[in-house]
Amino acid sequence: MTTYALSEPATIRRTATGSDAGAGEVVTRGSLADCADVLQGWSAKDRASVLIDIDDMDLRYGPAEIEELLVFLRGESPGLSNQDIAEIKDTDS
Repeated sequence: MTTYALSEPATIRRTATGSDAGAGEVVTRGSLADCADVLQGWSAKDRASVLIDIDDMDLRYGPAEIEELLVFLRGESPGLSNQDIAEIKDTDS
């Protein structure tokens, strides 16, 4: 799976059949990260009935790609905090 910046504008849409054949009703809009956060709290069955469209690209995450994206994001550790960066800088002086 290729991942794109989590800040990319995205839209969650319901599908009529649970496949990625067509997109329907808009559920929510936000960044790709916002969409992933929303879907993280949903059941796998509910996630299977939506798509994520990346608004500025001809790119769509279907149900399988959504699951893969969520697994990937769960495995990522958070970035360094400003405090962590300051501590690293202090040790280099």
